[in-house]
Amino acid sequence: MTAEMSEGEMEVSVQLSDCACEGAEVVFRLLGGLFPSDWAELQPEGRKANVWLSRFDVSRDVGQPDTPALGTPVTAELQGSPQAVERLHRVLLAAFGVVEVLEVAGDQEKELRLRLETR
Repeated sequence: MTAEMSEGEMEVSVQLSDCACEGAEVVFRLLGGLFPSDWAELQPEGRKANVWLSRFDVSRDVGQPDTPALGTPVTAELQGSPQAVERLHRVLLAAFGVVEVLEVAGDQEKELRLRLETR
């Protein structure tokens, strides 16, 4: 889903690493099907990368996500306002097995590092 991205407090930056391109595509395809994002313009199309980055507008509530299979675990770093990061975190918890690795919270911004696995 490609749509206008709102610049604001309900935008979350998602960085994926420690995975193959296929793992990043699974996660971003799931999130992009639920929230407007810039992933469609940034897809690596078979290129190898160490880190994949996309932004998601989580201003609207969504239903229950699918539970896709990941070939290998994926490290995801979420960064944005506390409310926006929590909304995206709930979606990831519903879709994947999630291990919380690191949380850094402030008044205006929250960073969360997660390890995503197939349920």
